[in-house]
Amino acid sequence: MYLRVFPTLFKKGKKSFPTIQIDLPSARLEESKVAEYQKICGFSLPSSVPSTYLHAYIFPLQSMLLSDPAFPFPMLGLIHFANSIKQYRPLLLSENFSVRCCLGKLFAHEKGQAFEILCEIRVGQELVWEESSVILYRGELGKGEPLNWPQPVLTEDSKKETWIMPSNLGRRFAKVSGDYNPIHLYPFTAKLFGFPRNIAHGMWSLGRAISNYPSLLDQPHELTVLFKTPVLLPSQVVFREQQGSLGTEFDLVDKNEEKPHMRAFLRLLN
Repeated sequence: MYLRVFPTLFKKGKKSFPTIQIDLPSARLEESKVAEYQKICGFSLPSSVPSTYLHAYIFPLQSMLLSDPAFPFPMLGLIHFANSIKQYRPLLLSENFSVRCCLGKLFAHEKGQAFEILCEIRVGQELVWEESSVILYRGELGKGEPLNWPQPVLTEDSKKETWIMPSNLGRRFAKVSGDYNPIHLYPFTAKLFGFPRNIAHGMWSLGRAISNYPSLLDQPHELTVLFKTPVLLPSQVVFREQQGSLGTEFDLVDKNEEKPHMRAFLRLLN
């Protein structure tokens, strides 16, 4: 994979956006890998396979898409800024399944070109899980419609808890998720891409948040998140939650509750 990533450093985003698809026809989860993910994100063991873990599991396939010679943008430094997951039932450790990932549509963003990666997991012909990941390549204003996903705004009476996020969190989560983007690893590698320090993985923040709702994750659900501003490591942040029109609504803000890092909601599917 690293041999595939290196040539992407010289891409300038000038090519047309291609149609690329990758299929993994047969796969199975490893219990030890799931347990490592659950531990770092704060899940109580044992529990069902978290729907966010499946994003981490298929991340190598997404990396193959992003490192394809036809893909127009350099892979390193891309920013994952929104994600929507629909899980129709929990995936069992004992099940064989297939995975399909492909590039979706383009979105306009004020800081560059955003694009979508679509993935799905099936057991036989049954659709069990699907996801849209929206990624940003920073540069000139992008093509397409702006991303217009709903996002909650929490009130002052929401429940709150403080999280301490250490400086090595990005490296620890990279070992579990496979996401070794340099912006997450060390201050000096993050500075190469314009960040003052390394930043937390947004999907760690999301995984840590939904570890609070194990009973909901056993049911069909939709999980949607927008990552607003990066969390520089180390940091002290505040997690807030409430019940609202979108379901269980939560966000992550700085210790003064002024700067939003993440806005998300979890709701049951009928």
